[in-house]
Amino acid sequence: MQYYLRHYFNPDFDYLHLKPGGENGSSDVYSLGYVQNAINGQVLAEIIPLEDAGPEPDPRFILDKPRFPTGSNTRIDPHYPNYLLAAANGYVFYLDGKITVKCLLNVRQDVSFQTGNIFFVGDMAIHGSVRAGFSVQANNVRIMGMVEGGVVRARRNLLIDGGVRGGAGQHSLVDAGGKLLSPFLEKVEARARDNIVIEKSCLYSTVYAGASMVVREQAYGGIINAYGSMYVGRQLGNKAGIPTKIYLGYDPLSIRQLEKIDHIIAQQSQTITHLNAVAGHLPPDTNDVSRKLQALREQRKQLIRRRDELWARLSMDESYMHNCRLLVPGRIYPGVEISIGRAFLTIDRVYKKITCRLVEHDIVIEHMQHSHLGTSR
Repeated sequence: MQYYLRHYFNPDFDYLHLKPGGENGSSDVYSLGYVQNAINGQVLAEIIPLEDAGPEPDPRFILDKPRFPTGSNTRIDPHYPNYLLAAANGYVFYLDGKITVKCLLNVRQDVSFQTGNIFFVGDMAIHGSVRAGFSVQANNVRIMGMVEGGVVRARRNLLIDGGVRGGAGQHSLVDAGGKLLSPFLEKVEARARDNIVIEKSCLYSTVYAGASMVVREQAYGGIINAYGSMYVGRQLGNKAGIPTKIYLGYDPLSIRQLEKIDHIIAQQSQTITHLNAVAGHLPPDTNDVSRKLQALREQRKQLIRRRDELWARLSMDESYMHNCRLLVPGRIYPGVEISIGRAFLTIDRVYKKITCRLVEHDIVIEHMQHSHLGTSR
């Protein structure tokens, strides 16, 4: 009796010869399907009787014995031994004639029109840059080049060797479920649920750190939100007095939600003002315009209630805020605005070697003790 090996992935997949995706004859050059993802427990292949394989079965996969070509990170289903399963999250392919799942995806080029966007269920190492308009997503991500106007999402930690730059109409977003490390951020949005460490500079960026943030050299322009403390080694703000806002003590994820809610409320308020001029004097059920006006009023009321609930939840963290610190062993310039919880402070002159912290309900400036400065080597 002969058997047939039925695949639930493309055994002839070649990432070097990708074709654009798309529906109804359209071509999507950003969706090339660079990798065949496999989830732990997913069926990869099945052994069936040859007569069930249909007309013209591929002769390469006709078997004399019901034996799988098992490679690393695969396993035979103990309850249904005619199924071969993935034993880990990764990408599936043939390696030396064996069905194999590999957990680390090495992209040995830039993420660009040659690769398209890449979504991967394991860890990813990009031996190049992420170009403008392209996106990647994986568990732990290391980028050995730059992120230039691209989008990178790491479900865990994100390490970028070359830095992140947006600007010139190129939106750059980097988002980490764990830690984020980069030599610099410039005109980008950066988010991390854990610490953010920037080796050189953070310029004109919007940052959300779920724990603390370290900028070893300089930071100015933009807005930085950190749940914990912030350290800026050499310079915070600049001589030109460019507005630089530091918010400490509030959960950045909740702050982002509040920003979105405020934006929607503002849009709805504009629409309500316009509709009021047209149908504000009419009963709610008079026509489509009056019904839309009534619905928008209800939606705005719910959003305002949601916003108030978020603020109430944030205020419960206020005892924790006394642990927050802004540490600047270098210089801090006028134009820097500091908030710790509900307390607010505007820097009005140049300071050196200071710590800002919350005392009672006010932010105080203290000269750093020697222990904060560390020792030079």
